Order: sequence, then C-alpha cells, then structure tokens
Amino acid sequence: MRRIQRDMCHEELIKSLTSGDTPVFKEIWRVLLFAAALGIKDSKRIPIEKTDSGKAIPDTYFNSPGWKGFLYLIGLADTGDSACLHGAEEAQDYLVTAFEEYANNGLHILQGRLASSAFPLDDLISLLIETAQPTAPTPDVKDLI
Repeated sequence: MRRIQRDMCHEELIKSLTSGDTPVFKEIWRVLLFAAALGIKDSKRIPIEKTDSGKAIPDTYFNSPGWKGFLYLIGLADTGDSACLHGAEEAQDYLVTAFEEYANNGLHILQGRLASSAFPLDDLISLLIETAQPTAPTPDVKDLI
C-alpha cells in the first residue's frame, strides 16, 4: 500500500494539534483519521493540491486495529462494490486516495473551526457534539463542565 499524503496547506494546523505541552492529538495519523471521519460525515472529498513526499506516512504508522477496516468501509460506501476489498494495487490506491481526500476535507473543516480558537479542545468537543447530533441544538461546552 502506498504512503498516505496530506495537503501542505494544513501543516500549521496539524502542528498546532500535535505539539505543545498538551497536544489535542499525540500523533499525526490520529489527526488524519479524525479528519477523514469528519470528511466522510460531510460527504465530501477534496483532492490534495500540494504534497511533500517526505511527509508522507506509511500505512503501518496507523497504529489502530481498525485501520484497514476503516479503509475498506470507505471504499464500500463510496463505490457500493466489493471490488475494493481485493488486494489489487489499483483497489488499494483507490482506498488510500479516498482516505486522503476525505481527510483533506476534514482538515479544511477543522481549519475553519479552529482558525481563531483560543481553546481548540473545547471547539473540537463542540464539533463532535454537533456532528453526533446534527438536528439538535448545540450546547455550549462550558455548560457541559
């Protein structure tokens, strides 16, 4: 399976979410997985425009037992066909591209949401609540504490 790329326009966002004294995410792959889930929820794929091949991540870094299943579910949902489950290189490339594009959309969503945030974790929690219950009014995070 080829390495996972990300758009260079999100480097500052990814750095802000994975560094500092209390990072929101410990590893970049976790940011990408979360972003892909947001992109899938939004039902939108955004092609990557500019990459740095030196920052591509091998799929073995995705240290989650459900990683391959997540990719396969993306493929099944996108195509409605089980051909993506075959080990053919073309099918694997499709899965990775779909993941990258959903993650790119999710990173754009995060970028817009966290652009002027003083408390990114609070804003992420609010985003999760909104995503989980899109028809219900969103409570203020401060009211939940």
